[in-house]
Amino acid sequence: MRDPNLNVSVRSVWKKIENQGFKFYCVGCNRERRQSPPAQVGTPKFFAHILISTAFFSVLAYPWLQWKGFFAFLIPVAVVLEGLYRMKMRAALVCPDCNFDPILYMVDRDKAVRQVEETWRKKFEKHGIPYPENKKRKPQKEDLLTSA
Repeated sequence: MRDPNLNVSVRSVWKKIENQGFKFYCVGCNRERRQSPPAQVGTPKFFAHILISTAFFSVLAYPWLQWKGFFAFLIPVAVVLEGLYRMKMRAALVCPDCNFDPILYMVDRDKAVRQVEETWRKKFEKHGIPYPENKKRKPQKEDLLTSA
């Protein structure tokens, strides 16, 4: 008979932390944000979604494709569901208050800054407060080359 105190590895601390999601502060408005844990791709639930969706589309296309339809829809359905999971996660990262998008910031910094500024301008105009203009001038590439 096994001693239950020796079997410590069954209860892992990492699984509890992994499923809690994460907290972070928005860069644009310094508000605390909470992000739910991402959908687990590769879990039995994900594969069940793929099989159910594939079975549904195979039944619809059975008069034309017979049993080949199951295999014809298996990979495309998996790819579409993976894309939907990723789009859902990306959309959840955008701050609802200041419209800051961290993915856009990594790809195109200037566009992300303009997007946040436009959001803040609209909020200031809505309350009748003048938007504080940034007095600092960003150094241009030409300035950096001529100063050397």
